[in-house]
Amino acid sequence: MTDPGEITFLTVDDELHICPGCGYALGFQTSFLNSNAVKDNHIKSTREVYRVILICPECGARYDVGWRISFTVPEAKIVKTLAI
Repeated sequence: MTDPGEITFLTVDDELHICPGCGYALGFQTSFLNSNAVKDNHIKSTREVYRVILICPECGARYDVGWRISFTVPEAKIVKTLAI
């Protein structure tokens, strides 16, 4: 297995489905990188925030287009009922 390449920051204009590195035109795979895993992270948050990384399935190039996501689990709601 090859080591993933460096992540390149990329700006999205109208559409992004072609890899700028190799020209592959059938879209990207995605991965999620914990923002806290990056030493120079300037985002401080009390919740886990992940960077959405696009990966070209042809050449393996990785791109960060600025998308961030949190996988927080909604809190369970407890409903009390009265027995009649």
